[in-house]
Amino acid sequence: MEKETFGARLLKRRKELKLSQAALGKLVGVAHVTISQWERDETQPAGKRLIALADGLECTPTWLLFGDEDQTPTEPAPKPDLLEQLTPEQKELLELFEQLPDSDRAAEIESLRLRVENNRIRLSELLKARSRASKR
Repeated sequence: MEKETFGARLLKRRKELKLSQAALGKLVGVAHVTISQWERDETQPAGKRLIALADGLECTPTWLLFGDEDQTPTEPAPKPDLLEQLTPEQKELLELFEQLPDSDRAAEIESLRLRVENNRIRLSELLKARSRASKR
């Protein structure tokens, strides 16, 4: 019987934990494209990245690399599903944001900050105008 490859073990474990490539990439500190390359056995992580990957997948680096039966990960500890707590609009915003290239994400966050700040200023100005009008 042929053993699973590193990439196959990685993919299987990521799916067991219900993690997207982007979410796992954030845990490990790499782009989702890197996770994809690892899953396709194009490259393998080394050193700190391998340890971070094993931590993110709640398994051992040895199991990831060699698939030793005694290193098979245990069932993941139950975690609260934060996505279930989000509104549909929040879920859509998160899904759209995850699809953006990393280079665009910071700009979008800054754009949202500016819009929120402008709305705050506009509300403040409206309240002041209303207050002045009621004093007349």
